[in-house]
Amino acid sequence: MTLKKSASLALMALAVSFFIGCSSKEDRDKYDQWYGSGSKAREEAALVKLQNDRKIAAEEADKAAAEKAAAPAATPAAGGDSAAAPAADAPAAAPKRKPVPADVSALLNKHACFACHQAYDKVIGPAYAEVAKKKYTADQIVELVHNPKPEHWPGYPPMAPLPHVPKADIVVIANWINSL
Repeated sequence: MTLKKSASLALMALAVSFFIGCSSKEDRDKYDQWYGSGSKAREEAALVKLQNDRKIAAEEADKAAAEKAAAPAATPAAGGDSAAAPAADAPAAAPKRKPVPADVSALLNKHACFACHQAYDKVIGPAYAEVAKKKYTADQIVELVHNPKPEHWPGYPPMAPLPHVPKADIVVIANWINSL
């Protein structure tokens, strides 16, 4: 009987010391930063920074394209510059990237869509601009979110079904996708 009591007391003491040793405020904060709510904040901050960087880059590209378009008009064209003129027109002909509206961005963050999709760039799944080229209706997009069809997107990993995403949220996102 003494052995049973001492063994159970030793086991309890071991459990308590383990709990105290691994549960310091510092350890909990580190865990939370990397795996808990801190990871969400880091992800959202990184997405916001990425979107801002892309907006700034797009604005700079538009500004540079406008300057290039104004520069050839101000200077007379020489025979050697004729090859450079089409190259200067090519960036101006690139499709303009629209920023993601705040309400749509909030929904995309809420449902973790940005984990696999971006507006104009391939991440894991296709870019929303590529989805827009397929000319799906809002109802078709709702159905594809709830029950994805991998055969529609060969070359991409299959999307997991997301039946928990409300239809109203998907319709808002789908209307934005179709506006791209």
